[in-house]
Amino acid sequence: MPKLSIEQVKKISPKVLLKLINRIKQKLQHDPTFMDMCKEYNVHPSIINVIPMKFGDIPVSARTENAIITLNYKLLTDGDVMADAHYGLHECLHYLQQCFGDRPTQSADVGDYLHNDSENEAFQYQLQYLDDHYGEDEADRYADHLLDHHDKKGKERKDLKEELLSKVDNDTR
Repeated sequence: MPKLSIEQVKKISPKVLLKLINRIKQKLQHDPTFMDMCKEYNVHPSIINVIPMKFGDIPVSARTENAIITLNYKLLTDGDVMADAHYGLHECLHYLQQCFGDRPTQSADVGDYLHNDSENEAFQYQLQYLDDHYGEDEADRYADHLLDHHDKKGKERKDLKEELLSKVDNDTR
């Protein structure tokens, strides 16, 4: 699919956007990483069918607020929304945390983002998903991108990367 401008993306009909969201949900529902998340929260993977999810104009790639997932319109500009399903997986964990967890989640806007337990858990699952679907190099690349974006260096960076990649199958690491 050809690249689209953000203006073109914002003109996509709600019906088409819903179809794209449903494709992401179907992919995730049968994914082993998503199924592990559901098992941890004692819910059936079909829960994904009732998770509110939409596209919107937000300052981050994806966000869950009040148990509603918003994916950034920008994820549609490359024409390959399925390659970005890992953002949906990350946000689905926040949905599970918010609806089925035993405590409220800490806002991503409070404190150091990468030391936020809710975010850390979501990134661990997201990196596992990336490793499963795209390989160890992609999981490492994304972890490095995340640490670069949050300006983590030295021992803190090394420790955070190790913690973030802790769910990734360590047989080859």
